[in-house]
Amino acid sequence: LDVPGVDDARRIQAEIVNQLSDYVLPRLRQLEGPLLAVVGGATGAGKSTLVNSIIGERVTESGVLRPTTRSPVLVHHPDDAAWFQPDRILPELPRTTVPSNDTYALRLAASKKIPRGLAILDAPDVDSIDQGNRELAAQLLAAADLWLFVTSAARYSDQVPWDYLRMASERSTSVAVVLDRTSNDAVTEVRGHLARMMTSRGLSDSPLFTVPESAIDADGLLPPTAVGPIVGWLHDLAGDPEARRMVMTQTLDDAILHTFLRTHDVADGMGAQ
Repeated sequence: LDVPGVDDARRIQAEIVNQLSDYVLPRLRQLEGPLLAVVGGATGAGKSTLVNSIIGERVTESGVLRPTTRSPVLVHHPDDAAWFQPDRILPELPRTTVPSNDTYALRLAASKKIPRGLAILDAPDVDSIDQGNRELAAQLLAAADLWLFVTSAARYSDQVPWDYLRMASERSTSVAVVLDRTSNDAVTEVRGHLARMMTSRGLSDSPLFTVPESAIDADGLLPPTAVGPIVGWLHDLAGDPEARRMVMTQTLDDAILHTFLRTHDVADGMGAQ
């Protein structure tokens, strides 16, 4: 019925159902599966270049035009392919293994350069001018064990990314923040300000990585030294089953708790009906 507040109640109901079907239930069925790190951020933060550089080969294309109309890319080790079939994480997204302009298709890319136990998903911009891209970004981030949130010296104080980071803090989702494309002259000041913003928003325990402004090579990759600390951290997580399980369990437990608490809003909506 079109009573006051019905749109909010329907939105919350849909978000709860999506969280359960996209992440909670699939993850409960496969606690031993690879850690899924979703790379998100604002327009122009350099996510795709960063993903390619972390992996060490070109697996996803950077967008020249905004919004970029391409399917999100999930990169995994070939031996982990079975974990990402359609009956697993994000079951409603159709799978493809070739580049596609279908925003709602999930492209699976196998690479031996990524360690077993880790998968990296390049998500659309959270502030895309295209509503479909924004909705998909939110859906993918909600299905992550770990957020790798990318920003830049020019965009780190923008409101939309912080809305997502606030959500992560509320849900106790595991988060690492990457300050990308930062000149040597600005890195100390910007990193310090960003760290204070993270602390004031409940993210003081989240790792903060800095990627200096660097020239890319012929393959479109940043120098290995620029992304070395991020690569080392991710590989350490992938290689330590206990650490990997701790990250998954923290995110999963709090996703269940957050979902449970939001059911009260749906109950209130039903009461109004």
